[in-house]
Amino acid sequence: MVWIIIIVLVFLAGIILVNSNVLSRKPTREQFLQSMEKNLEGKLRPVEGQPGSSQIDFFFEGQSFVYEDVIDRGFKEEARKGYLKTRIHADFSLYFSEKPRSTTIKTDVFISSQVPDGPTRPDAWVALPPSLKGLDVQTNNIRLANKLLANPKIVDVLLEFRSVDSRGYPSMSWKIMDGLMILEFHPAERKIPSYHDLTSRISSIDDYLEELTKIVRFFKEL
Repeated sequence: MVWIIIIVLVFLAGIILVNSNVLSRKPTREQFLQSMEKNLEGKLRPVEGQPGSSQIDFFFEGQSFVYEDVIDRGFKEEARKGYLKTRIHADFSLYFSEKPRSTTIKTDVFISSQVPDGPTRPDAWVALPPSLKGLDVQTNNIRLANKLLANPKIVDVLLEFRSVDSRGYPSMSWKIMDGLMILEFHPAERKIPSYHDLTSRISSIDDYLEELTKIVRFFKEL
């Protein structure tokens, strides 16, 4: 009788173990992309000129978006990362970088490494909000950049995409390049947002789209 009970318990434990492995198993890239395509109600296709990369074209609240799933060439072993992209302006650029030790001026791009305390003309200096300290902002349209960064709701969105490393240095996963708004999902799990988190919870992309749509609305109301 005791042996029968032991056998039954071992059998049940085996079933539980198998089921837990199935539930915890990470989906393949193909499964992930198919699920993402279904979630976004979009169209999955290869990225032209990038072997091994795919994109999903879709609409969210009437705005055209693209999700790109690409190989990260910066790693010795193959790693993947994702991008959410949408066009919001003709030629506006705004992006952040870690504050350098010295100021460098690039052609037609303004770089702010020291923000004055007092009020400034809207076209003289990029007034970086205190909550984004530690970052430089680079833009080709100072007036529009100041208007964007003066909006508390927009700044709150950007803070959702900021990471701080173990040294306390911030970085930003969001940018606008030549009118194209881009949010990067990093291979490194410590970055926000991370590709790992996205593949673990596909529905989270809806949350990111909701945040990006707030910025889309800002530009539509200009």
